Amino acid sequence: MAVVMDAENGLQTHSDQHESKQMGRTPLPATNALSEESNLMVTTKCDQFCSRVWVTIDAISVETPQDTLRAARGQSVTLPCSYSTSALDREGFIQWDKLLRSHTEKVVTWTFRTQAYIYGSLYENRVKMAGNAEQSDASVTIEQLSMDDNGTYECSVSLLSDLQGTSKSRVRLLVLVPPSTPDCSIEGETVIGNNIQLTCQSAEGSPAPEYSWKSYDSERRERALRSAASGQSLLLKNISTDTSGYYTCFSSNEMGTSTCEIALTVRPPSMNVALYAGIAAGVVVTLIIIGVVAYFCCCREKDKKGGTAEDKAGARPNRAIYHEPPEQMQEFSREQKEDYEEEAGQEDQKLPGRQSPSHFQ
Repeated sequence: MAVVMDAENGLQTHSDQHESKQMGRTPLPATNALSEESNLMVTTKCDQFCSRVWVTIDAISVETPQDTLRAARGQSVTLPCSYSTSALDREGFIQWDKLLRSHTEKVVTWTFRTQAYIYGSLYENRVKMAGNAEQSDASVTIEQLSMDDNGTYECSVSLLSDLQGTSKSRVRLLVLVPPSTPDCSIEGETVIGNNIQLTCQSAEGSPAPEYSWKSYDSERRERALRSAASGQSLLLKNISTDTSGYYTCFSSNEMGTSTCEIALTVRPPSMNVALYAGIAAGVVVTLIIIGVVAYFCCCREKDKKGGTAEDKAGARPNRAIYHEPPEQMQEFSREQKEDYEEEAGQEDQKLPGRQSPSHFQ
């Protein structure tokens, strides 16, 4: 774009590049004469002659040629960045920052004058300039990459002699990590007729792993799955003994694949030993409690009735209710006494040296 200063007609602007070439210099394309690099041709018209003067306005431009970079964990990566300026003085600095959601994390600052590094806390001695910074190369190399290095980085170039134009550009870094061995589990009771869910998840992996499933019978022959075979979970409905077998989960990304396996055994409801054992234990405890209660109730009832039959047999008779035996029983007792005395006397006579009581009378 050319700007012509005319003494009579005032300021005139021309975009004819052919005219500029005739003057011996081709102006650079520009969309904003005051914010981007441009060349202005100023023409002054006098009475007899006309002179044209070129005026250059400096405007820095910073760019990153790639939007996204990929590198494996543990390796190194170079974040490319270049800048252009017409300023000859390189008084200023190059700075790289990592952009987070809530704040900006400093990576490194490199000064033109001292060529010294000022590191961020997480990048000490891991970052260095990759090329000749004084020759428009602001690229940096990050070593020993980790998962924490994932993110978007911003390259900025600040020159005291060139403060116009675009001084920043961004690039995204994706650190590649193979999936870790996934953790497999079963959710639900493996009883016939139930619905269960198999789950699978890797603790790490970048980019995020994708999951898939395969099923095998008890003889390790692959079989088709009735439900969707992708995703972190696999739903099995109305399971039966035919559902038993092996289920393998595959966790994959561009860096590799890891697997885990579930051995599934579906059992009938009768094999629910724990449930029946609990019921049996409850019945036994209930019977014991009923027996103890019944025992104490019976003992209290006996105490109220005056004791046991044995206690009543050994007790002394109550004189108040005692009755003399009838006369016939009294006569029978006297006859027994006389017979006894007679028999005793006869026995005494038979024994030598003994005499009956009548002998002494």
